[in-house]
Amino acid sequence: MAQEMSLKQEKFIRMKAQGKSRAEILQEVFGLDMETASTREIRNADNRMCDWKKHPEYEKIWKEEIRDVLFGFTGEAVQVIGGQLNKTELPWLQNKAANDILNYGKQQIFGSDENEVTIKIEGMPELGTPDAE
Repeated sequence: MAQEMSLKQEKFIRMKAQGKSRAEILQEVFGLDMETASTREIRNADNRMCDWKKHPEYEKIWKEEIRDVLFGFTGEAVQVIGGQLNKTELPWLQNKAANDILNYGKQQIFGSDENEVTIKIEGMPELGTPDAE
């Protein structure tokens, strides 16, 4: 039988994915202050967090939180890249911004599997073989 995940475990995973510091996690999840907690309390919390990383659901929840965090920044990132398109004094930055926007747009429109896009060419002349003259 699979081990149930506690709310503390899930909170730890989500905070870890959000890039929270060890001190923030110890405070929020375990109620420990790095300055006042004993070495033993901190070591026990560290050991527990290490064990929680082995839970079968850890990676699934971590990836879910990462997606949520990244999704939250997507609008701002697109605005920054869009602003770079107007940097006429830096053509390399304009080019990079245009590529970034096209790559982002392609993924949003076609999904992560870009092999789904089919190009149909009509009226193409027969190219022949390399040994044909």
